[in-house]
Amino acid sequence: MAVGCSGPLPVIHRPSIAYSSVPKDYKASTTAFYKPLKPAEKRYDFKLTRLNGDETHFNLLVMADPQVKSNHDVERFKSETMPDVRQTIANSKLPIYGLCLGDIVDEKHQELTNSMRVLLQSTSMPFFVTIGNHDKQTGKTGDEVTKNFRDNFGPLNYSFNRGDVHFICLDNILYNSTKDYKGGITDDVLAWMESDLKYISKDKMIVVFYHIPWRQTNNRNRTAMMKLLEGYANLLLLSGHTHYQENFHGTQPYRFAERIHGTACGAWWHSNICGEGTPNGYQVYEIKGTKVVNNYYKSTGYERSFQIRLHHGTGSWGGDHGSFGYELSADYIVANVWNYDTNWKVEVFEDDAYSGEMTSSFADYFNRDAWARAYHIGVLGRNPNNYSPLTTHDFVYKLKKPGAKVRVVATDNYGNRYEQTEFTEDLESAHK
Repeated sequence: MAVGCSGPLPVIHRPSIAYSSVPKDYKASTTAFYKPLKPAEKRYDFKLTRLNGDETHFNLLVMADPQVKSNHDVERFKSETMPDVRQTIANSKLPIYGLCLGDIVDEKHQELTNSMRVLLQSTSMPFFVTIGNHDKQTGKTGDEVTKNFRDNFGPLNYSFNRGDVHFICLDNILYNSTKDYKGGITDDVLAWMESDLKYISKDKMIVVFYHIPWRQTNNRNRTAMMKLLEGYANLLLLSGHTHYQENFHGTQPYRFAERIHGTACGAWWHSNICGEGTPNGYQVYEIKGTKVVNNYYKSTGYERSFQIRLHHGTGSWGGDHGSFGYELSADYIVANVWNYDTNWKVEVFEDDAYSGEMTSSFADYFNRDAWARAYHIGVLGRNPNNYSPLTTHDFVYKLKKPGAKVRVVATDNYGNRYEQTEFTEDLESAHK
């Protein structure tokens, strides 16, 4: 059974697990909110530990797709990602919670899932996990498809509360096999979500986290789900899966912000970047009351201030598989501002004098990041279909003084200013 913040909640029928929706006034733990049950057991009474104060102001660390497929990948996650996460936790002056958005492993479930569970639970920060398509097992049937995941991380659909925020975790993968799946939720999951939300007043913020982006209009029960989320004080949707960073803003009939996260593994651990140049990393959100009051992308191994990579418009890279460039003239520059959304400004200064705002490259110039393609395709020889995603955060500017000292300044909607003056001249920083 599940215990809600104001009363009992219906359970999606998985008889092996009991779980609770932790109330806001009590300690949240990723290992103590669920309990595997023996066949004869019908209930489990959870013991809750009351917090000293109400956590209405906290940080949220959100990671997508560690997706390890070998012990080598696990070692990279252990030696690169987790030390960075621990430093972010140590630097947080607020309570901090973690979400992992699925694809913890890449098919090798029995060999690798336990190692990843140990690593994700090795810090003082609770790390709540949702299931990804690669966390489901081909060749299994019924509950066996997700048994390994549930044995390590608990239920597939659950909720918990922090301060004025209600979190909902969803399994939104309709799965037949490794190559046969799509986004969406079943009618049972939708019914559970509707019952869950009956206990949540409209003055609360809702954070829904899952694996496959909902922006796809053909996802099963997408419209019905969005209708359930109408009228709340604020709504934030968090997804992974794509292996690139995109801040998506929904359109009618339901306007919503969906953050599609760059991944911990980047382009499947073949480099130190995603397919469109976003560095391996994760997001950090500061939530106060019912609003996100700050946010940044934390690139693995870089300072928090690293938010822009600059290229010359004539830059050309590659290897045995060809040469890749932006095919612009020498008076153009290109900036990759991976956490950009429509509320940001990206400005250019020439010799310290304001010159103008940069223009999105999407459609008007090019749709893919040449630097990232140069490494993955030109050097590594990867499949262009998998390593050439569209980018919504490359920007172009024609300099007024091509020989000037250039400074690009990106200002986000929280007032943070990020600067870059150094141009990336080679592929070294893409390599790992």
